[in-house]
Amino acid sequence: MQLSLFCDYRFHLKTSTFYTKYDALFLAVESAWAKIPHPAHSGRIGYGELTFLKALIYKNAQAIKSIPELLRDLESRPVLCEMIGFTPGHLPDSSRFYVFLAQIKNSEIKAIHHAAVQSLIDAMIISLDILISDSKPVMANTKHNNPKNPNRSLDKTKKIPRNPHITFGYYSCLKQPTSKKKEFSYFWGYRTHVLISQEGIPLVEITKPNNIDDATIAKMLLKKLKRVYGQKKGRIFIADAAYDKRWFYDFIVKEMKAQAFIPINRRYKEAHELFAENGQPLCEAGLKMKYTGLSPKDDRSRKKFRCPIKSASKKEQAQLPKKCPINHQRFCNGKCYGCTAYLVPDDIRAEVPRQSKFFADTYAKRTEVERYFSRMGDREVEQTTHFRYRSIRNQMTIAHLTLALTAVAAALVLKQPEKIRCFRSFADAA
Repeated sequence: MQLSLFCDYRFHLKTSTFYTKYDALFLAVESAWAKIPHPAHSGRIGYGELTFLKALIYKNAQAIKSIPELLRDLESRPVLCEMIGFTPGHLPDSSRFYVFLAQIKNSEIKAIHHAAVQSLIDAMIISLDILISDSKPVMANTKHNNPKNPNRSLDKTKKIPRNPHITFGYYSCLKQPTSKKKEFSYFWGYRTHVLISQEGIPLVEITKPNNIDDATIAKMLLKKLKRVYGQKKGRIFIADAAYDKRWFYDFIVKEMKAQAFIPINRRYKEAHELFAENGQPLCEAGLKMKYTGLSPKDDRSRKKFRCPIKSASKKEQAQLPKKCPINHQRFCNGKCYGCTAYLVPDDIRAEVPRQSKFFADTYAKRTEVERYFSRMGDREVEQTTHFRYRSIRNQMTIAHLTLALTAVAAALVLKQPEKIRCFRSFADAA
């Protein structure tokens, strides 16, 4: 990184954590950039792609909403301009940034992202034993996303002018405080999907139109993860009920050789009257039976359930009757073992032990992806000022890349691996 002779660069690094932070972040992107091949570009001489990429990474890290705001910010920070590679007082026009986002190949940005993540894997900062997937909406720049627009289109078969790739889909559900009625909201746009590690670092990502279901995209991401980082047996895949598809379980177990931790989506199948909502069988007294593990028999595994009064913990027994409500003979006579029930899973989806404590403890780790998207929330992820699908896809990839580079800068450049998720304060003194 070459700087002007009239700038005391080391002084700024020693006296400002702000410059220390971006020095580490730019060193991280330069290191990842150097590991991948770049095609030769012909044309007029000017600022290179790496310079514009650094500026957009700074835009994401500072949560700057638009490129004109980015240019105004850079004009007031001449030292940072030189750190990025710009000449103070001679910043490029905003149109050059839009051209960069529209022309750079998304695969080139992804290659930088994967090189950064691979350096974290090689340094054993993160592992790929647990994979967590989720998606986040990206609203398109259109008047049809304005709820005050009286001519707002809600026809999902319609093509929106200037945004031909956007689709109409579900955004959120709000429960009304005065009634049980739910209010649904919808939007025109895309969804950005990501597969993260248990440490909260993005491994692979993609941005697609909103009408493609999450399980289909997750299959694409898992295949890509296998190609980029290699296959490994026994991984754990965690996702919410939106990924509850029978064919998806077969893919995870048979092709990825992994375990699926996905809750049941009740919209796909009504619960049987002899079962509770989470799939637990009910005893003759109407109590939810306690899951006690798998019982192998005749080359097959069966889920075993016992009387909840007999097998529950002390905390659970405090909420149950002390005696069987119907005085069942198995509760009162003989060994007083209580009733038992066995379920023979008919497919891989049914074999998931959702009633076990291990499933509950493992699935609780899914909250890491919620925190990940919370960190991205200030980075223009739920809305965009661009129109072209390629520009929006590149914008989202750079947003994910910024969080991956934050981990590299914290762990490998500044030697503070405990701050790989502290995107604002990873350069602060310990």
